[in-house]
This record gives sequence, structure tokens and C-alpha cells, in this order.
Amino acid sequence: MSKIIGAVEIGTSKAKALVGEVTENGSLSIVGMASRPNEGMRKGEIVDFRKAADAVHASLEEAEKMSGTTVDSVYLAQTGIHLRGQMLTGSASVSSSENRVSVSDLDRASAEAKHRQPESGRSYVHHIRTPIVLDGKAVDDPVGMLGKKVDLGYWSVDGDDQAIRQALCVITNYAGLEVADLILSSIASSTMMAGPDLRRAGALVIDLGAGVTDLSLYRQGYVAYTGVIPVGGDHVTGDLSMGLRVLEPYAEKLKIEHGKASPDPSDADEDIWIIGNKTIGDRSISRKAISDVIHVRVVELFEIISKELGNLLDPDELKGGILLTGGGSKLPGIEVVASKVLGMPVRKATFTPGIDSELATHENATVLGLLHYGLEDNGRPPGQNNDDESPSGFLGKLAGIVGIS
Repeated sequence: MSKIIGAVEIGTSKAKALVGEVTENGSLSIVGMASRPNEGMRKGEIVDFRKAADAVHASLEEAEKMSGTTVDSVYLAQTGIHLRGQMLTGSASVSSSENRVSVSDLDRASAEAKHRQPESGRSYVHHIRTPIVLDGKAVDDPVGMLGKKVDLGYWSVDGDDQAIRQALCVITNYAGLEVADLILSSIASSTMMAGPDLRRAGALVIDLGAGVTDLSLYRQGYVAYTGVIPVGGDHVTGDLSMGLRVLEPYAEKLKIEHGKASPDPSDADEDIWIIGNKTIGDRSISRKAISDVIHVRVVELFEIISKELGNLLDPDELKGGILLTGGGSKLPGIEVVASKVLGMPVRKATFTPGIDSELATHENATVLGLLHYGLEDNGRPPGQNNDDESPSGFLGKLAGIVGIS
């Protein structure tokens, strides 16, 4: 029997919903999609619950109507500057008299790594396993191998309980649905835009959203860093609004239709009408002036990213490259600016073949990544735990905090 799952991203500019049907043979068909403007978010966090909930409910309702089905459970994206990541490590001596590694040795190392608790008022969202090391050498699965000491770690992300509760309640209380899992936005989008080969080679995925920019960095196929930068496309729009003395809707239109990440001297002779109808009150401005304003903010964003990552921006460790996705990645020339600031080649990410062109847009990277995790969960044999491979399992721990079962 097939199962109907939903993917929801409560974005700063839009709430998006996808409905997918997972068949008995483990395939996924996307049968519904919708998005609605969202005025209840700021910098990736809910500031007006009712407006955010209305946007999510409307998008889910429309996606279900398109699919002709109802969703059984939802995979929900989580972002926001309240999220913090850290590397937790643990080790265990091999207990067998033969020095042969057992599952219990790994369990003890894992328990030690996860022993550290977050601050009061915060809970873990993800424990994402990093490589297992046996006697100083990384191995995929040391069980049965000879050795003396096992080390392993997790990139662990914790978040503010209230912010997590707000997002969950939009789904559980307002839409009346079960949240199957909460997935970090950066992990969802990078899983979709950087395939296994790129992740093994080492890659950095930068998801340029409206309110925030999500980062996910991989080394040897494992997450080595995630982060959220409180700068996004809305900040560019705000700069244009102030710099050109226009209302934000016109500034957004100018950015989308005429903006570039770098000024082009040839644009100085091209005039753009701000409103576009050349009526009384409308006025013109050079296209170069628009790009001048955008360039300053874009450079600042990548400078922040460079400072945030520091030594992690190592070309020898990132042979898969730096990939841009999200709505902001559509800005012409933004990869050139990013490359100059970050000191490494940067390109716009591409979708794997087979995704419908209507869906394969950079704005949908996160919500498509959510469905990817939903497919993995529902295609897994009953009882199999995937906690070490994908972010999962925190909802039970939070049940008492957020009021879900």
C-alpha cells in the first residue's frame, strides 16, 4: 500500500508544500505542489504565528487538492539563527579479549559522544555521524576488525526550544498533521544539490534564501559544518529600497528583472523606469546604479561566510567545489563575486536528471530534499535505524516540551 507524505518549508518569503506518494516498491512520485506568500517570518524564524500558519495551511491544502489525496505525515524544514552546531566526539576501548571490534564498542563510543547536553532551553535537532576511526585510521564499518580503540563523532545541531515548538505547532496544532521528522534546511538542500560523489570529494553548499543563508560543508562524504547566516535576498531588496528611495515591492521587481551581482560599466547608459509605466511619479535610474547597490551587499555576505568558515575553506578538502542554490543564486554573476571573495571556484548547483523542469528550480532545493528524506524513511525495512546516516530521532525527546506524542 502506498503512503502519502508531505514536505513543508516555512520560508521567509513563501511557505511551500510538496505532496509525494511512496509506492510499495520504494519509488516516489510528486503528486502535488503549492506555495503561498508568508508574512509571518523574519530571518528564518516565526514572528507572527497566525500569518505563518495561514500560509502553510493554504499551501498544504492546495497541494493536497492538486494531488487528490490527503497527507499522512509531514517532513518539516528548520532554519534560523537560533541553530548552533558543534562537533561531539567519543571513544571506547575494544572490550573483546581478541581485540575484535563489536557493535557494543561502537555503542559505548556513541553514548560518550552524545553525553554532553545542550544548554537549558535548547534541544538537539540533529546528531549527524562523522567518520569512525579505528586506531587512528578512518574506516566505514570496523565491526569484526582487529583493533584497540574506536573513536567516532557527531556534528550535533541544537536549537531554541521555543523556536522549534513554534514551527512544530504550525503543523501539529494548526494543520492537524503529524511531523515525521524535522530536517535542517541546509542538510535538505545540500542532499538534493550535491550528490554522493561530490560529498565524498568535499563540497560546500550555500543556500541563498530570502531571510537567511544556509551553509552545509562536507568532507569525505560527511557533514563537517552547518551554519545559518542572517543575511538573505530580502536584505538586498531593503538596500535597494533605501538606496534608490523606492518602495520595497518596486525594489524587489528591480532586483529580479534588472539586478546583477557585479556592476557592468556598459549598464551606465541603460535607464530603467522604476515603476515601469512612465506615468507621473515614475522615474528612471541607470541599471548600473541598481547593480552597485546589490554588489555591496553580496560582497558583504560572502565576506561573512569566509570569516565564518575560516580554515574550513581548504581547496584540498573541497575538491567537489562550492555550489550555490536557493532563490538568491539566480542573481546574474553572483558565482563570480563569490569566487573572488572566497578565493575558490564557485558554480551554481544543478539538479540531477529526472526532476520535472517545473520543480527543478533553486527555490525548491530544500523542499525537494525533504521528500528525499521521506522516501528514505518510508523505503527502509521496518525496525532499521538510520540515526547515524541521516538527521532523525529527536522528536521523541522533545515530546514533553512541545506537547506532541
